[in-house]
Amino acid sequence: MEIIRSDTDYAMRAMVHLALRHNEGPVCAKVLASDGDIPEDFAYKLLRSLTEAGLTESHRGVQGGFTLAKEPENITLLEVVEAIQGTVAVRKCILGKGSACSRYSSCPVSGKLRGLQDLIADFLGNMSLAEVVKALER
Repeated sequence: MEIIRSDTDYAMRAMVHLALRHNEGPVCAKVLASDGDIPEDFAYKLLRSLTEAGLTESHRGVQGGFTLAKEPENITLLEVVEAIQGTVAVRKCILGKGSACSRYSSCPVSGKLRGLQDLIADFLGNMSLAEVVKALER
């Protein structure tokens, strides 16, 4: 089961890079791709999604590139995940039936997986880009 997809991992790398260079002006997609070991064409697609989600801003021109749309302490990892792959979801039914399953409300596995999903969302929602940057600087 893959909770954080590879494209989301790439987006997190790009966002951390932007947080590291937050007060230095725009960073071009090519640099973000190279420094984050992200396929360049893919970086543009991810940055577009992050901009549409209001997490980055695009700046045109010779000195153009991308910047964070908010302060690093005001952007959570959960926001990055949701911008790229949507809501964090742990499969709630091992049979793939979800709430349509007649045993859904009494299934001991469903409840545990819902709990795991809540823990993951809470963890990601309580970790900001600023915290990640601080951890890298240690």
